[in-house]
Amino acid sequence: MDPFTGTPHTLTRYDDDLNALRTLLMNMGGVAEQHFADAMAYLLDGDASRGVRAIKQDYEINQLETTIDELAIQIIARYSPTAIDLRGIMSIVKAITDLERIGDKSEKLARIAEEIGPVLRTTDFPDHLRVMGRIVGGMLHDALDAFVRLDPVAAEEIIRRDTHVNQEYNAVHEVLLKFMTDNPNSADTSLRMLSCIRAIERIGDHCTNIAEYVIFQKKGADVRHSDIARDKQRTQI
Repeated sequence: MDPFTGTPHTLTRYDDDLNALRTLLMNMGGVAEQHFADAMAYLLDGDASRGVRAIKQDYEINQLETTIDELAIQIIARYSPTAIDLRGIMSIVKAITDLERIGDKSEKLARIAEEIGPVLRTTDFPDHLRVMGRIVGGMLHDALDAFVRLDPVAAEEIIRRDTHVNQEYNAVHEVLLKFMTDNPNSADTSLRMLSCIRAIERIGDHCTNIAEYVIFQKKGADVRHSDIARDKQRTQI
């Protein structure tokens, strides 16, 4: 059964390989979700055991990316997929790039937690970052779910949700400016706090990218420059 169209192919091995590709993607998505959750737990709650795991998980994500890339190339070379299947395969290849970058950002958050976590937790930042992290974590989970179900309606809702991330980003940025004013000798800490909020915001952007690939698979439409994409109101500071 073709995982992209729901119709059977004459080549069972082809269907098996396509299903394996999607299974690997979801495995990678699950690791990325856990990676982000562990990094946030270390950053906000000081959970060192989860912090260690967050730093190590990037290797697993990178290995999965390589495996998926290789399988996608083999499928294209071996079977010459139809246009619909090729859209699905290319969407997976694009999605794993975003998942790999989510892994990179999560590792960055964990390493920042190592450096300034205790100081960070004495400020007003954790409450704001927790809200931001909750929104982004939900977007990641829902984007992966929409990808599995090929649900363009859910994908459009996820894309619009990025606006809430940007609103929280702006709110935390105001808190950071106040912190910098009140603590002029803490420039290094302030820069790392800025890196935190930028990393979380960027993870939100990667989640919207994954949602956009759902629409591309289902409708063949590139929505990156559409009204839906413009509604995201990406923050650039």
